[in-house]
This record gives sequence, C-alpha cells and structure tokens, in this order.
Amino acid sequence: MVRRFLKPFLYLLPAALLAATGAEAREWTVVGPRALGMGGASVAVANDASASYWNPAAYGFFKSKDGGYYGDRSWSATLDGGFGMQVHEDLGEQLDNIFQIDFGQFDNGVIQASDVSDFLQIIDNLREFDANDARALTVRINGGLRAQVGRFGIGGYTFSEISAKGDLDLVNIAPTSLTTDVDVTAQFGTSTNFNNGSAVPANQDYFSSADETALISQIGGMSGWTTAEAQSFVNSVEYGILQAQASGATIPSTAEIVTLVTSAAEVASVADTGGSLSDNESQLLFKGIALFEFPLTYGHPITDDFAVGANIKYMKARVYNTSVRVFDTDFADALSEAQDDYLDSSNFGIDLGALYRFGDDLRVGLVARNVNSPAFDMKQLLPGDEDSMEESAQVRAGIAWMPLDFITLALDYDLTQNDTTVSDNYKSQNLGGGVELDVLTILQLRAGLYQNMAESDIGPVYTAGFGLNLWVVNLDFGASLSPDSTTIDGNDIPKEFTAELALSALF
Repeated sequence: MVRRFLKPFLYLLPAALLAATGAEAREWTVVGPRALGMGGASVAVANDASASYWNPAAYGFFKSKDGGYYGDRSWSATLDGGFGMQVHEDLGEQLDNIFQIDFGQFDNGVIQASDVSDFLQIIDNLREFDANDARALTVRINGGLRAQVGRFGIGGYTFSEISAKGDLDLVNIAPTSLTTDVDVTAQFGTSTNFNNGSAVPANQDYFSSADETALISQIGGMSGWTTAEAQSFVNSVEYGILQAQASGATIPSTAEIVTLVTSAAEVASVADTGGSLSDNESQLLFKGIALFEFPLTYGHPITDDFAVGANIKYMKARVYNTSVRVFDTDFADALSEAQDDYLDSSNFGIDLGALYRFGDDLRVGLVARNVNSPAFDMKQLLPGDEDSMEESAQVRAGIAWMPLDFITLALDYDLTQNDTTVSDNYKSQNLGGGVELDVLTILQLRAGLYQNMAESDIGPVYTAGFGLNLWVVNLDFGASLSPDSTTIDGNDIPKEFTAELALSALF
C-alpha cells in the first residue's frame, strides 16, 4: 500500500524539488476563511471551487459516485476576500522615533544650541533604523470569484502585496548649510554649526571632567577625527544641553547623551564626505505587486484514490518599485504616493497538484504553484537594478485526517523557502495547522496556528474562524492574530493580523 501511495507522487516530485531550490516570490497567500481558521492548512482539505488555488487535484474527485469526502459535487462557487498586515522587526517604533522629531528645525542646515539633543537623536535614529534591513511593513489584500463544474473550473483571483522599508542616508548628516562634498567630521567639529552661526563659549561643564576627557579621547581616535574637532564637538554638545535645560526642555539622561554623542561621531566618521542634514535623502522604499489571475482548472483521477490536477492561467500584474523621502511626508502619504507609481505587464502561469487518499479519513496532497516562474516588468530605481519581479514556484505539502466524522485535523508546510517583498534576506517558510469541528452540519468551528519557520521576528500566529451552513449557501469567516504587538503612530497593533470572509454555494 505504501508503494502504491508513493509511486504517483514521483510524477510531481521533480518539479517540486526544482522549485524548492530557491524561490523569488510573494509569501504563500492563505486564501479563504476556512483555510485561515485552520492555521492556513488546506492543501488536503479544500473540497469546493477554492481547490483550484489550494490543490487542483481535488477536482479529480468531484462528480464521482465514490467521491466520498469530495462528494458527488456537480458544481460549486465561492466568493471571498481578505486583508492582512505584517510589521517586521520594530519598524513601527523606529518610524515613530524619527517622525516625533520636527525635521523642519534643521531646514537651513544650521542648528540652534537648544536643538542639539534632537540633532543627536535623529542621527542615532537613522543609524539604528539602518542596522536591520528586515524592518518593514507588509500589506496584503486578496479576493476571488471561482466556479467548479464537475472536474473543470474557472475563476479570477487578485493578490496584492506591498512592503515598505527604509533606505537610510547616513552620508548627508552634516550640521551645515553647505550641501555637498563637505568634510563631515570637520563640520561636526565647527562650533558655529551648533549655535546658529555664533561661536560656542569654551569650557562648558555639563559632563564631569572624567567623562569629558574619556569622550574626547574616544572620538579623537576615530577615523577622520582630530582631537581638536572632538573637543569642539563635545563642548558644543555640552553648551546645547545646558541651553535646553535652561529653557525647561526635557532631555535624555547624561548616560544617554554620552551614547548619542558617541553614536553620532561614529556615523560622521564612516560618512567621511557628505552633505547637509537638511538635504538628507533617507527614503521609504515601496516594493510589491498587484496580481490578477484567471485560471482554467482540470482534475483527473489516476486511480480511485489518486488524482492530479492543473491550472493554466492568464496573469496580469501591476508591479510597484518606488521610493518617497522620509522627511517629506508621513507614512500614510508615502503609501498613497507609492500606489501611483507602477508598471503593468502580463504573462501565463501553470500550477500542478497531486492528491492521495487512504480511504475517506486520511488525505495527503502536494501542490506547486507557478512552476514556470512567470516574470513581470518592474521599474528600475537605479541603473543596473533588476527590471522584473518573478513569481517563482512555490511548493506546499499538506495532510488532513478525520478521526471522527465531525472532526478534521490538517497540517500544511511550505517546501520552498520563499523570498519576499520585504528584502532579499527575509525569507518565508510557513508551517501551519488546525482543527475543524462540525456541529450538526450547521456550524463549523475552527482554530489553529501557523509560524514562519525561516524567521523569528513575528513568532506564532493564532487563528480562528467559523462557518454557517445555510442549506446550499455557506457563510465563512476567519482571522489570525499575533500575540506580540508593536507601535505605529503611537498606537499598539499586533505584529500580524489577517481577516477573511467568504460566501459559497455547493451543489
């Protein structure tokens, strides 16, 4: 029996292994509230028109007298839609740190003494943000209308995923009205740049003598700095802090000021030659795709217990790859502007599926989406950048078990470790599972969880949902929620959440 089970999967395995060597695509999208409620597991569960996405091989068991779990399904139709968001790493906190400082105070490049603390803080914020390129916000929207008639299907899907991340400018940071090709450390060491053009009085005493000596020695030993520049910079900072204190402003602790001074000095050392902070080119980069798929689906039974299926689909994509300066707008405005900058193109895609069942209680499936890796035109931000975005193959395996007639357990796992729109280094490989409890065939209750096994920034995500069987019409809702939260614009939000709603008809 085991040999009988393994043999048919060998037909699909080469394509799966080829795709699993590496993928440049969106994260696998969980389509439909039933799948979402069960932890994103549906490769061996979907038994209506939604199987065209999850596993077209299920169509091979439709309209069959011995269809069992898949029933004598003459036709079905589903309409669904969903929205989700992921906040990677501490993006929200980093944006809040940057936006809470009024950048307008640095417009002319010369700094008021009382604003020195803000200057140091914004340099440190840029440095901290730049230290992790996985900080990003990803927004996903999906929807679909599909119909199944016997072993054939037709439909339309839309998948939208766009990520925003920082591209920080740590070169144009000098406290000067000069705009280009300035010696950054020399400008940090010019006291008039920190007192609105006037010289800073010598021998300020904010730091203790020991702290001041240690700080000057540390900065003076950095590349590009002289001892005289270090002494002037530290003295200017002390004067600015004292002026801010005199005006009643709230400033960081002495230990924090020491850290900020050291951080700013290190950034200036690395920058070497640059321009004014007022011309800082730090950007939010937006990269993503709005994809429309129109699949034709067919499933074919090889034996009574094994079926294969495929989608051939026309694909039209709108690819976003643009940038907006951080200090020109707030986050909402930046996202709005990014939506108006894109390239349109089209292509064709192929999906393959295989499904085997041990009786009617245990099923295993394998699906490979976009095995031909269709590519779509993408705007180049800089000469030499990539000019296309590829929907590379994604391969997922799933298993479903019904220990009792009213209980379904399911588990799915991505065999591909997929690239994402977040960054070249941020991967996605989800493992998820859940349970469905059927109460008198009228109410279905679902729960589960999933986790990206390739990354650890979000952790486990819990899911739940329900379905109402209203004779031939089903209403389903599902949601997912991360227990960990982050902050955006002062509001606490979960690091990940998704909601899906569907209306389906089964005959």
